[in-house]
Amino acid sequence: MHGISERPRELRWYHAAGLLFGDWGTSRLYVLGLAFVMSGHASFWYVAAMCALVSLVGFAYTIICAHFPDGGGVYSAAKQRSVTLGVIGALLLIADYTVTAALSAYEGFRYMLPLSVSSNVAWILAVISILGLGALNIVGPRRVGVMALVVGVISAAFFLVIGIFCFAKSGHSVIQAPQESVGHQWGHFVNVILALSGVEAIANMTGIMAEPVAKNARKAILVVLAEVVILNLVMAYAMNALPSLLDVAVQGETLVHVTQTDAGTVTTPVPEGERADMRDHMVKILAAHYVAPWFASISSIFFGLLLLSAANTAIGGMVSVTYLLARDKELPSHFTRLNQFGVPWVGLLFATLIPATVLLIVGGNTEVLAGLYAIGVVGAIMINLLACGTNFKLKFTKWERGTLLGVGVLVVAIEATISWEKPEAVLFAGIILGGGLLARYASRPKPVAKPAAGEFAAPAKIQPTESGLHAVPVPLSMPRLLVPTRGHPKLFKFAVSYARDKKAALFVLFVREVALSFRERGKKVGAEGMTLANDKEAQTIFAEARKLCDAAGVPMVPLYAVHDSPAELILDHAATLGVDAVLMGVSQRGALWKTLKGDVLQEVINYLPQSIPLLIHA
Repeated sequence: MHGISERPRELRWYHAAGLLFGDWGTSRLYVLGLAFVMSGHASFWYVAAMCALVSLVGFAYTIICAHFPDGGGVYSAAKQRSVTLGVIGALLLIADYTVTAALSAYEGFRYMLPLSVSSNVAWILAVISILGLGALNIVGPRRVGVMALVVGVISAAFFLVIGIFCFAKSGHSVIQAPQESVGHQWGHFVNVILALSGVEAIANMTGIMAEPVAKNARKAILVVLAEVVILNLVMAYAMNALPSLLDVAVQGETLVHVTQTDAGTVTTPVPEGERADMRDHMVKILAAHYVAPWFASISSIFFGLLLLSAANTAIGGMVSVTYLLARDKELPSHFTRLNQFGVPWVGLLFATLIPATVLLIVGGNTEVLAGLYAIGVVGAIMINLLACGTNFKLKFTKWERGTLLGVGVLVVAIEATISWEKPEAVLFAGIILGGGLLARYASRPKPVAKPAAGEFAAPAKIQPTESGLHAVPVPLSMPRLLVPTRGHPKLFKFAVSYARDKKAALFVLFVREVALSFRERGKKVGAEGMTLANDKEAQTIFAEARKLCDAAGVPMVPLYAVHDSPAELILDHAATLGVDAVLMGVSQRGALWKTLKGDVLQEVINYLPQSIPLLIHA
């Protein structure tokens, strides 16, 4: 007997909005400064153009989310057109997550450290922090997201205060029309596209989003979009009104101070350290000037933590994508190997070392990291939009299909520009794609030779599954007890003794947890090889339980399942089996452990129906 339930739809619009804000909202921490050092006082128009693009992409993804309520990320959506196209989209998303983790970690420490501290210090700390985040994710991503939500809410409040002060006190702003050729203007626009990947994360999350999915997804996107567009424009206007930047201009590729003297106009190059501060600390500079230096110092700590949270989210996203690809045999099966906490440890190792390596090679160069970032996220979004727009099996209205194709063509032009102007980005994406496709080829099942005429092929060995367990028939009149366990001997002895006294059957549930940030709804969480036959720990636990039950004359039914939420599966089995009680043990882990990993017992206590008693063995 087995029961693998669908994960309930519990993600509300504000949860999804928090996730999206972690990408779109944090982008202003480096987009504003990057736009200014590239285009000077014409930067307002490039920020406005970026906001327009984000609005178009966001609106297009409200359509995708509405038509893909079970997961509309690039891998899920594009593979309806072509499995290979879906894999390429997923690999580009991995490239995006890689640079997101590197860029966010670096910028996080640039904000938290004082302006006087060298950028090299932030670079070294960023590498260390990525390795630290990888270590933190060894126990899974469940409760780290709660901390991220708290930091996100506080950071949003700080952003709002800065925006209000910028609006009230900015006064006259020097905003110039772009003077370069149309080609150069397009290039500057492409260089500041750093706020797009969050919509891919939301599309992936629709499988666990509360009903109605379309309404919740649309609300999350539009609420965050309004905040991002309004505050970005306000801050871009206030940035061009800063007294310290009024004499700054861009001459060719050089940022200079322009001074009027009796002898005429004098230009002096902006020192590299000052240029780096403008590029990496712009929101901090705005907060110090328009609010107060102490406010800037405090808010920057939370901005830095928010950026580190974004890096952590990217690492978790990479783990999930590589796991899903390996589960579908599009990557080697090594990526589905789990540690004792249900985390795909090979994928986590990959998701940690690749961003750290990129950061070590590139160093603390925001412009280069921005270029590497854009090619991945723009490519993934391009594939998703065009794959959906050209999929005539999907029942889009004419204006919906036109929107997807129109925005998709615009994104194609942006991707082509990045590919033409940034060879290092093409090389980076090529390495990720080439390595991923080679790994995919190597992981494909080898064709089996057909037997010669007159020969008979040996029957394939049938792997036992959960449904192949030898279940003891339990009469409806017999009381039933559910014991979710990972093999604690004292809990077993208590459960068997209690079942014997109550003349009850014992259902022993073992859940092999897979700790993922997201997954496709309607798909099995576990890979093909994740069965009881391959799970030595579960076999040992069931064998020990069987001995105790046989000795006590207690009927026992072993239950094995692979799932991403043990608590939800326990609750599902308790209700489905109609048990008379649930018996659980108390975790011996400390408070820090429960904060990071989550407390399954507490979740069961919170949601178990009152009609089913819960017996806790301490």
